[in-house]
Amino acid sequence: MAEWRQYYQNEDDEVEEDEEDSGGDYKISGRDSLVFLVDASKEMFIKSEDGETSNFDMTMQCVRSVYTSKIISSDKDLVALVFYGTEQSKNPRNSFKHVYVYHDLDSPGSQRVLDIDKLLGEKGAQFAEKTIGSGETSLGEALWCCSNLYSDIKLRLSHKRLMIFTCRDDPHGGDGAKDRQARTKAADLKETGVVIDLMHLTKPGGFDVSLFFCDIVSPPEDESELGLQIEPCRKLEDLQKRVRAKELKKRSQSRLTFSLGEGVNLAVGVYVLARTATKPSAVKLHRDTNEPVRTKTRYFHAHNGGILLPNDMKRAQVYGKKQIVMEKDEVDEIKKFDDPGLVLMGFKPMDRLKLHHHIRPALFIYPEEEQISGSSCVFTALLLKYTFLVVTLLLALWH
Repeated sequence: MAEWRQYYQNEDDEVEEDEEDSGGDYKISGRDSLVFLVDASKEMFIKSEDGETSNFDMTMQCVRSVYTSKIISSDKDLVALVFYGTEQSKNPRNSFKHVYVYHDLDSPGSQRVLDIDKLLGEKGAQFAEKTIGSGETSLGEALWCCSNLYSDIKLRLSHKRLMIFTCRDDPHGGDGAKDRQARTKAADLKETGVVIDLMHLTKPGGFDVSLFFCDIVSPPEDESELGLQIEPCRKLEDLQKRVRAKELKKRSQSRLTFSLGEGVNLAVGVYVLARTATKPSAVKLHRDTNEPVRTKTRYFHAHNGGILLPNDMKRAQVYGKKQIVMEKDEVDEIKKFDDPGLVLMGFKPMDRLKLHHHIRPALFIYPEEEQISGSSCVFTALLLKYTFLVVTLLLALWH
């Protein structure tokens, strides 16, 4: 369950600014991460019969749109671009053959968009052939490389997703050993919380997902999540729409215990239905190098100028003209008076709800079966019992 420190920032803690993203009245901990794993085989560069763009060019246009969207809406998310089935090899320590890491997992920027522009169109295909080329394919090696990209990230990641773009339904040509290696590495990635999606593209004769990739991709996370799509993407608009649906993670703001009284508890997730779209926060840059700078706070002794450690400082409050000195542990104990959660205090009829009671968009709660078994059953029974009443939840949720 959530801790109180998720709802307030202790003034004694030095929290890096890029560790937490805030939006409006709600805060989201951690960053989203997305890895594009793109097939660089010769089949990807073949143009369709009607002369439209190749699958590779369509994929690069889609990747570029995601990069630009991330820069505007969520510039702190991490994005990577990896090619597999290449002739050249470029990856950390060059331990994986025929895998080319074009972009490491990092925040998107203008330079990365310019790098993607080099891969667009006819000139982009020629540049890709000269830079990465097309060679043997080992999807297991590529998945292993992507796993290392995630393990090298020291930041807290709230969601990890990997998208595979390919037009080959049997990438290894019936090689059983490579198929088994790919299935094993895909299972390892899914165990670490990485969601694997397939963005399969059109190919002559049709794309058979049951031939190989049905064992690679992750199952739907919930009922509203799009599962493995049978039909391949034929147009850029279809591909962008499918990527957009997968890219956005429906994540809860917090997971809390909902107490109905007399020891009856269930777990719920809290979701924001509507929030104000805001511009990204300002980034402080070094005046000489133009590099982002981080702000850290240090306390110094007023007389000797020495650095004060947390155990050197105390908190004080004036009560009755007397200064009451408290230790840090005492202050923390005052702040934490109970576990975070929701408490059902009672019910009120609909006519008691007034328009002026609305102060901000409502929060949506949904049972979390993984936290407390039976939460869905109890939650459904509560809704069915009081369908025509407005539930007034006096929350013990403190920010």
